[in-house]
Amino acid sequence: MEFAIAPPPPRVTADDLLNVAERAAAMLRLIRDSMVQPEPHKKHPPIFTSNKVQAICGIDKTKFNTLLKSGKLPEGQQESKGKMRKFTLAETIQWVEATVKPLKRRKKQKGKIFTVGNFKGGVTKTTTGMNLAQGLVMRRGRRVLYIDLDPQGSSTVLYGINPNAEIESHQTVLPIIERDKKTGEPLQPNLLYAPMKTYWDNLDLIPASSDLFNAEFMLPAQVHQNDATFKFWQVLREALEPLLDEYDYVVIDTAPTLSYLTINALFAADSMVVPIVPDILSYSSMVQFWGLFSELVTGMKSFSKDGETKSYDSVEVLISRMPNKPGAQIVNDFIRKTYGSYVTAVEIPETDLARTASNEFKTVYDISDYAGSPEAYRRIREPYDRLVDLIDDRTCRFWAAEELEAA
Repeated sequence: MEFAIAPPPPRVTADDLLNVAERAAAMLRLIRDSMVQPEPHKKHPPIFTSNKVQAICGIDKTKFNTLLKSGKLPEGQQESKGKMRKFTLAETIQWVEATVKPLKRRKKQKGKIFTVGNFKGGVTKTTTGMNLAQGLVMRRGRRVLYIDLDPQGSSTVLYGINPNAEIESHQTVLPIIERDKKTGEPLQPNLLYAPMKTYWDNLDLIPASSDLFNAEFMLPAQVHQNDATFKFWQVLREALEPLLDEYDYVVIDTAPTLSYLTINALFAADSMVVPIVPDILSYSSMVQFWGLFSELVTGMKSFSKDGETKSYDSVEVLISRMPNKPGAQIVNDFIRKTYGSYVTAVEIPETDLARTASNEFKTVYDISDYAGSPEAYRRIREPYDRLVDLIDDRTCRFWAAEELEAA
């Protein structure tokens, strides 16, 4: 008895893949536009009620009302007498500067670069970087530059921008890497051209696009074309130097790979933030991260003629998406025993609210009015507040020490 054999399905061609890519890009635009209605881009940061301003500033209602009556601080908007006052982010920052009174960076002091890195995806690098940047602006009145170095552009999407449809390569960091064919010099000598304003006051962005993949060919090519004096791992740091006079912080989001761009981000950093999710696969992956990371840092000493070494102001191992499960607590203990004092005192819990915010192209700090439980919102917001305060307090100590050394 003979059986009929069905013909194989048609082969997937390059045109088929192109069609899929176009459909995916179009769908992302539709989703993004529907989430940030009525505008196709994020235009405005959240509005803060007087209660939230009091919480951010660490003052009670009596102190708040006294300062309000002084007429020296913004009064916000009030729909009618007796209604809750509402403040813009810019107004909230003025309240922060008047009450929290964070240490000001002196003009001759440089801003600090924080790189958020891990070679594993899904460990909240982008979420951590975004909340850190927004929190430093909102809670400490800092001026922050955010750099998206991931060709996938996840951070850029969170800023309400479609990286593949709306960002050209000349708007990314690529011009400091790409060389002029005639002169052999970088298309741009530094990154002063790149920062763009965002919907969040005092927070600028250097976006990503898929064009950043080209850096992985350009940098090694330049290593072969140049002599041993070319420090490929210092390209980003050198290009950032002029911007460190303008910004208090630069926060860099990296791809979950050991790429040439990631290496540049690691060596550009003054401090590292390494998020980890408490599951055994993430723990195993992080072991590899530290192995390769340490080899890079020590290896560059022998690679460089002047024997330079790399050190960091701080390294923060941040336990993130911590669920209330016995298995996760076991891995949490492994992490703390392994990394000791490098593990930050703050843990970011796993919550439905955080996942919902991400699905809506928002961060925890983007939420103005949460319809759910105030306790649920506090549970995810408070740890990020503590992380921001911890990092800024430590940075202030470094700035103070630098000022004493210069005196």
